[in-house]
Amino acid sequence: MFHRARQRPLGSGGRDATRAEVIEAIDRTAPETKAELAATVGISEQYLSELLQELKSEDVVRKGYVVDDGELYANSGEISKLHSGGSDAVNDVAEGTTSDRGTEVLALLEPLKSVTTRQYDAARAAFFGESVDRSAQTLESLANERYSAVLAELKSYTLTTDWPGNRVAADLSTIATNLEIVGDRACFIADVVDAEGTDANGIVAERMADIFESGEQINEYFSRIFFDCELDVHQKLREREESVHRDLNELFELVTAYDPEMYGYLVTITRALERTIYYWVDAAELAVHLHSGLRPDHTEI
Repeated sequence: MFHRARQRPLGSGGRDATRAEVIEAIDRTAPETKAELAATVGISEQYLSELLQELKSEDVVRKGYVVDDGELYANSGEISKLHSGGSDAVNDVAEGTTSDRGTEVLALLEPLKSVTTRQYDAARAAFFGESVDRSAQTLESLANERYSAVLAELKSYTLTTDWPGNRVAADLSTIATNLEIVGDRACFIADVVDAEGTDANGIVAERMADIFESGEQINEYFSRIFFDCELDVHQKLREREESVHRDLNELFELVTAYDPEMYGYLVTITRALERTIYYWVDAAELAVHLHSGLRPDHTEI
């Protein structure tokens, strides 16, 4: 995942472990004074001064006791090697040839992403009256099972990993939750379609097809960023996100021409679809942060 290696690890034992405690205390409590920080960590101010001098020289901590995210994530590379060969790494885990925690999490996240994508595809098919092998609702139990497996591995990962590895684990947990929510939104869309029993047509149906397609493309971009570390794809994702935002605004204007009952149905579906896309984009932003240490601007949707 990370492309830089520090000469000194953030935490392994002794002085290095204390360094990690100092960074964690700054990150979590935002102390206003050196005395407050020393008391939080349980060390003398003189010893703290020595550690802060080291951390500031390495750009991990800036003036005012602020942790630099880029340096922090770069330093956690020995803890969370998420990107170690893409899909090959996932296959290695399946074959039992590696015990790397980060890769194990990826090996569980990829099937979760796969089943929630299938749920999304099933929701799209339901909206357009197409048949599917398995509906979004029947896939929900499998999605929940895979989501639970990811959380269980992340719990173990957190308990056996020194800070800031647990910060990485928290981001991974959010990505997993986002994917699970995508599956839930797909089930909701399918339920609304089933309850209404009305097929959309005309220009509204065409716009909905475009938005569903944009969601599929954004999901693909997320996968390429997260699983394959293709960070240059992020700009394409943002451009697609901006275009789908414009499409959604146009669609809301179009549905006002329908009768109140159909209007409510279309707005409900559109809002659910909008949130589905948001969670994919949010997951992609977290993936960029994990791989680069840089936090991109937040989404518009």
